Amino acid sequence: MKELLKHIFDLYLILNIHVAVAVIALYMVFNRDADITYIIFLFSSTIVSYNLIRLLSFGSNRFFIKKYYAKYKQVILLFLGLTIPVSLLAFLKLHLVIQLAIIPLFIITFLYNFDYKNLPKFRDNGIIKILIVGFVWAGLVVLIPHFNNIDTVILLKTLLVFLYIVMLTLGFDKRDILIDQIDLKTLPQLFPHSMFVIYLIFFLILSGLNFIIYKNPNNWINELIIMISIVISCHSNSEKSFYYTAFWLESMPILWLLFSLINNARLL
Repeated sequence: MKELLKHIFDLYLILNIHVAVAVIALYMVFNRDADITYIIFLFSSTIVSYNLIRLLSFGSNRFFIKKYYAKYKQVILLFLGLTIPVSLLAFLKLHLVIQLAIIPLFIITFLYNFDYKNLPKFRDNGIIKILIVGFVWAGLVVLIPHFNNIDTVILLKTLLVFLYIVMLTLGFDKRDILIDQIDLKTLPQLFPHSMFVIYLIFFLILSGLNFIIYKNPNNWINELIIMISIVISCHSNSEKSFYYTAFWLESMPILWLLFSLINNARLL
């Protein structure tokens, strides 16, 4: 029974279902009037894009990923066969304006791991890589759902999510510092002894944005989740297990949603 549960948990992580749940959680934090069609699209397209990127990234040194993708290859392909049609159908049901706004993000995601002749892939540059991840998440979670009524607050929330995701992504870069190629030049590689200062800067900026956006002491929950995320990110390193970052670090948006729901219920 224990072994069966471990296989199920491994598949939950390897199939990137956990990442998709995290994306939906962050979407619901910033969108009280959730669109079920958009949620279905967001969930399925996240699974499709992350799995395709992983399948096309076997040149990496991540033994755990390569091992499990080889072990569960048929399950992964079957899962993709189910989620790709769902993603396409949900996309076709979205408003045309939303569809047009999504297309540039789709192109950026495709180019993230696109390898053509001698052209460098976006993911081969540590700085560009985290900026793309942050931009795509922020665009899908905040900007696109409000594409018809973008104002200053929406732009500030987009910036908040962008910086928050960039900060979380640094935790993965910190974990992979020993296996990433030296020329990748991630921030943990460039400033291995200054990560605490970098996280502190992120905290100050995110806290400032949070205050400007909400100006409400009841939104202390945002400060709390940022602090927890920083602690988890700071402890992400090459000595931690794959599960530490793949589960706990990816769980931060889910915890943010849970804490927000608890806080909202307390205020009712």
